[in-house]
Amino acid sequence: MLAAWPCLVLAQDRKIFKIKAGEYPDKVIPYADRYQFAQFTTGKAEFFDGRSSQARFNYNFIGGHVLFVDLKLDTLELIDKAILKSITVGDKQYRFDKRFGYCEVVSNYGRASLGKREVLARIGTEKGGPYGISYTASSVTTYRSYSSDQAATTKKLNANAEGVFSYRTAYYLIDNNNRFYMPTAGSVKKLYPAYKKQIELYLKENPVDFGKVQDLARLLAYCDVLTN
Repeated sequence: MLAAWPCLVLAQDRKIFKIKAGEYPDKVIPYADRYQFAQFTTGKAEFFDGRSSQARFNYNFIGGHVLFVDLKLDTLELIDKAILKSITVGDKQYRFDKRFGYCEVVSNYGRASLGKREVLARIGTEKGGPYGISYTASSVTTYRSYSSDQAATTKKLNANAEGVFSYRTAYYLIDNNNRFYMPTAGSVKKLYPAYKKQIELYLKENPVDFGKVQDLARLLAYCDVLTN
């Protein structure tokens, strides 16, 4: 399964989907809610060995994968992810890490980029209540990603319980060598080792919520100023 999620943000204004026992999430959740773009869009994949390839891409929130369609309109996933530098679709760019998966680049800084990974995750399990009324039991909430890196988007739910799905977002720091870091004070200081004292003072005077994109962007912008 996917690695643990750092700095989780469960979107309060996004939809919640209830999948009945035995149903397939990718069959029940509408296309517009499963994919980032309204249709597969021409983009470019670039690799660290200098190769590049054009195709029609889209980002699938179930499992968090960048997929593409071939000439037969079959939906596929790149197999060379280990040497993938980036995928660009329109004004969106994605990076890949074998531990954390695909991230959309939110902003770029001198020594790092800020990445966002948003997925449709299974956030709870519903069991049948009295007289057929269903309720969400906190004791069975699992907070785990629905799909693994094998993109098992056609997996049907367990036959004994409904699933509750919603969007959640995690942020990552990505260095110029495409290494991903969970956003913490320690990882920021690792990216800017010559400015540890200044960063410590900044964090003391300007508390940062490492789960908020605005706070992370503010901190990285400050670090960029230190290097100029």
